[in-house]
Amino acid sequence: MIDTHVNRKEHDNIKWQVLKDDASLLPMTIADMDIATPKFIRDALQTVLDDKVLGYTAPSDAFYQSIIAWEQGHHAVTLTPEQIILMPGVVTGLSLAVRRLTQRGDQVIVMAPYYPPYEQVVTDNGRKMVKLSLVQREGQYVIDFDRLATLMSDPITRAIIVCNPQNPGGRVWTNAELQRITELASQHKVFILADEIHDDTTFSDAYPVSMLSDLMGPEAAEQTVLLKSATKAFNLAGVKASYLATKNPRLLAVLKRAATAEQLEELNTFGLVSTQVAYEQGAEWLAEVNQYLEENRNLAYAYINEHIPRIKPMYPEATYLMWLDFMAYGVTDKQLDQALREKGHLCLNPGIDYGEEGHGFMRLNFAVDRDVLKEALHRLQVFDRDM
Repeated sequence: MIDTHVNRKEHDNIKWQVLKDDASLLPMTIADMDIATPKFIRDALQTVLDDKVLGYTAPSDAFYQSIIAWEQGHHAVTLTPEQIILMPGVVTGLSLAVRRLTQRGDQVIVMAPYYPPYEQVVTDNGRKMVKLSLVQREGQYVIDFDRLATLMSDPITRAIIVCNPQNPGGRVWTNAELQRITELASQHKVFILADEIHDDTTFSDAYPVSMLSDLMGPEAAEQTVLLKSATKAFNLAGVKASYLATKNPRLLAVLKRAATAEQLEELNTFGLVSTQVAYEQGAEWLAEVNQYLEENRNLAYAYINEHIPRIKPMYPEATYLMWLDFMAYGVTDKQLDQALREKGHLCLNPGIDYGEEGHGFMRLNFAVDRDVLKEALHRLQVFDRDM
């Protein structure tokens, strides 16, 4: 059912634009997939085009029900249409929540390393980003809860961004870890902004629990704003459609008024259609994609450990992103990026872009055809040989 034979080199997508400067490069970067968007979604969009008019489109009851059924069936999140607020993107929703639920000068906790737009969303809105540096233990990131408790106890700390699964490390936070975050947040009246955009890209050995899941209980629901989209799992990043949700009536009222004031809920037609079709028809396709990605993950992890032992891969429990530790080479981040490009003809996401905690790391996107992944691993080995 899935199609991994796509050619994106001739278009203006961000990932492959590097070829305009160096045609020898193989990019394994931006977090979208070199796997075809499912045909049933493309067919639905073609039906819209066949109507010959791309006019104003309102979200239907069926659209909201598709989100509700997906979240309930796949994540045990019980929602009503009234609890869902549409957004053009998860980052847009984060920015809205930061602006409307906190005040200028307030602190927002971000676990580091972190998805780069988090810093912009916090600091460019006049808030102070406080980093909670994640701790490496047995090859995985863990949370320093003593440090988290200290940060949350500061009276000007008003929110924490919880990315689950974590980007860039691929860690799936356990139910116990999420419950502890919730307990601290409730104790100190800190809002939880739960970025769960990657939680549909999962493997057989781990499955993320949503902060808004019924399993987390009413305390978590009271503190949490969920931010979600179908775009990562179904390769729809370009359609710009996402949603946020909260069960707290007060937070919902604030965010709903803000979204109305800023006219953010008017999504484009393709975003509405593709999201609904993905959630209504996509379960079987997604299961096949996730199995393929799991096999890619296992291949890359084993290959690097066996053939390039100076690189230490972090085992991604979810997402299609692998966090690679290059610190054994003893070079600067700029030198590392340059050497990968010049010796391996390989382009990865520099870890330093994810905060100082990403120094010496690179992020590899393995959501590609398996032959392309094998070529990337070969180039990584060539880089290692020449260093």
